[in-house]
Amino acid sequence: MVILQLKQLSYDYITKAGKVHALKEATASFENGIVYAIVGRSGSGKSTMMALMAGLDAPKDGEIFYRDKSLLEIDRDQFRREHVGMIFQSYYLLPQLTAVENVELSLELAKYKGNKRQRAEEMLTLVGIKKEQFKKRSTQFSGGEQQRIAVARAIATDPEIILADEPTGNLDNENSMNIVRILVDLAHQYGKCVIIITHAAEVAEQADVVLKMDDGYLLNHP
Repeated sequence: MVILQLKQLSYDYITKAGKVHALKEATASFENGIVYAIVGRSGSGKSTMMALMAGLDAPKDGEIFYRDKSLLEIDRDQFRREHVGMIFQSYYLLPQLTAVENVELSLELAKYKGNKRQRAEEMLTLVGIKKEQFKKRSTQFSGGEQQRIAVARAIATDPEIILADEPTGNLDNENSMNIVRILVDLAHQYGKCVIIITHAAEVAEQADVVLKMDDGYLLNHP
C-alpha cells in the first residue's frame, strides 16, 4: 500500500554563489513493508528530499501526499510528530540522560498517552539494548549502541515512516550491518516504510528498492 507520494517536487535555496536547484521535479511512491535506499553523490539532493518528506520544509513546487492527503492540507509538525521517525548519522542523544530517558523524552514530546517508561524499555529491548543498560548515560555506550538507542527513540511512537539519513556513517561494518538488520526487520516484520539515505554500497544492497539521485534529479522511481 502506498503511504507516501512525491509529485514533481522542486526545491531551491540561496547561497553566496547564487541560487541552487537542489531538487528538480522528483516523483516517487513509497509503500509499507519495503526498505528503500536513496543513493547518489554528495550534493545530489538526497538530504533535501528527505527533509521535505519529513515535513521539515515545504517544496517550492510540487506536492507530498501522506495516505493520499497533501501535506499542504495538514499540520506538518503534527505529521512529523505522529507519523515519522527520524534517524541521523550523528545520534543526537542527550548526554545528561540515560538510555531509557532519551527514549522517554521523545514520547513526552509526542504526547504519548500510554506508560512512557514501559514503552521506552520495550523499544530498547527490541533493538538489542539489555535491561541492565537502561539506566546508563548515553555517553557510556559504544557508537553502535548509541545508534541502537537512537533507533529505539525514532520508533517509540510507532511511526509508519522511518527516515534514516546515513544511519551507519559513523559505524564500523559489523555495527552498520546490525543497524541495517534492525531497519529491515522494521519493514518486513512490522510493516514500516523505511527510507535510507546512504553512500555505503553494502547498505544499499540490503534494500528492496534502490533509488538513485544525480544533480537534483531522481533518476529511477517506483
